[in-house]
Amino acid sequence: MIRFVPVTLLLCFLSTFSGQVVAEKLHLIVYPGQEPGPSLLILSLNIRNMERVTDVEWLNSAELFKISDDNSSQQRPLVFSTPQPPWEFDFENIKGLRQNFVIEPALPDNVEVVAQITLEGRVLLSNRVKVVRSKDDFRDAARVAILLKDSQTLAAIGERLINQQPDQTHGYRYRGLAREMQGRYTEAQEDIKMAKGIFYKHNPPVDANGRMIPNWEPPEILNRALRRIRKAKNSDQDN
Repeated sequence: MIRFVPVTLLLCFLSTFSGQVVAEKLHLIVYPGQEPGPSLLILSLNIRNMERVTDVEWLNSAELFKISDDNSSQQRPLVFSTPQPPWEFDFENIKGLRQNFVIEPALPDNVEVVAQITLEGRVLLSNRVKVVRSKDDFRDAARVAILLKDSQTLAAIGERLINQQPDQTHGYRYRGLAREMQGRYTEAQEDIKMAKGIFYKHNPPVDANGRMIPNWEPPEILNRALRRIRKAKNSDQDN
């Protein structure tokens, strides 16, 4: 579903809803991605003091804006798609709603993004997030591909990195994760094991003072991936 929202500037802040403190925080996370791929924005509405989230449709009112400078009149609406409906989360005493927003092409560097939702005519604004990319742009593209479960893009990134930087772990890790998404568990397992071997061969795990200094993915991240893949592989064989 793709929506284009009109420019509005609403500065009121929601504190109560139906007599209760409902929204403690509307939190926005931006994963910048890299062109020609998309950016991914995750909006979370955290809710306390309620037995359950009563209306997942609240986030359907979400609007996204980019802000080019500190002048609020420079807010511009963003065109986005929502790959899935909002869903509930429950982490201990924090309950809430979450929704993913995909923006194509990827957002440019240094713009700020803000989100808002409207509940019964009142508006809740999120935090403002500045788009900042990592030094290695492939990391941003790979992270978005992982979160969107885009195995084709992730596999392509992995193949490119394996060819360009065969002595680093990330190419094999990304290709392994892509193959895991595709259900190719034996190949995925081989890639993650290759990444783990490269780490110990080319990236000494400790410095002269005994401190861990991984250049890329430390073994524990790779071990978690291996455990997950083995579990999926065994489950697949049992079925």
